[in-house]
Amino acid sequence: MQTSSEMIDDVLLVSLEGKITGNNSSDLEKSLKAQVDQGRLKIVLDFAAVEYISSAGLRVVLWLAKQLKGKNGGLSLCRVSQGVMDIFKMCGFVDFLSIFDSREAALENLK
Repeated sequence: MQTSSEMIDDVLLVSLEGKITGNNSSDLEKSLKAQVDQGRLKIVLDFAAVEYISSAGLRVVLWLAKQLKGKNGGLSLCRVSQGVMDIFKMCGFVDFLSIFDSREAALENLK
């Protein structure tokens, strides 16, 4: 899995690529924790290039959502593939995560 990030105004846009598994989810969590620790409390995760997410990856998304909510920040997800969306639906994540079809809508949600 690879990530890249950019700041758009006061929102951190993190683009994810590949499979998020138990083998790499701790690296993703460390990277996101460092961003939160630096005060980046509005984050968009772009899932356009994510093929698969394991339970370990789901835990990282859940952890990030709780961290940001507890600090009065926000999390939006965007461009989630149908396969990953099916996993989010099965786990009930669609009930509490803000998921959008486009980056623009996800960014707008955090303004």
